[in-house]
Amino acid sequence: MSSSNVGQVLPTSAFSYAVSLRVRHPAMDLSVLTEKLRLEPEHSWKAGEPRRSQSGSPMGGNHRDSYWSALLPAQLLGPSSMPLELFFSQQLVQLSRHREFFSKLQSDGGQLSLLVEVAPIANASLTFSSASARKLADLNMEVEFQFAGD
Repeated sequence: MSSSNVGQVLPTSAFSYAVSLRVRHPAMDLSVLTEKLRLEPEHSWKAGEPRRSQSGSPMGGNHRDSYWSALLPAQLLGPSSMPLELFFSQQLVQLSRHREFFSKLQSDGGQLSLLVEVAPIANASLTFSSASARKLADLNMEVEFQFAGD
């Protein structure tokens, strides 16, 4: 086995990634997030609204809770992308500015999470700092990783 990149640790910029903020709440109209965070949602609905497919066709039934999801800004793809750890850290600083709002939302039954979609390069590593982990804990925010397959 003489592959030159076996065991090689590549910088996190070796990843193409996308990071989305996802919020659920049992009743609140989450459109307030659009104005508060200045982000346009990719997906959004209110509790009680009829369920619809992505094309807009009725699916039957109503949404049990409100949902809002937006791609976090300033993401670049490919070799010109900011390292994921740096991007993640910067976004957590921005989101921390809304900690009181997020805390109130969570105390009312809401949930916050970040979805990190990653297209990794073989044998690369992904590391998050303890500072990022503390910021996530402070926001009581979960992180979900999805790795693109071949």
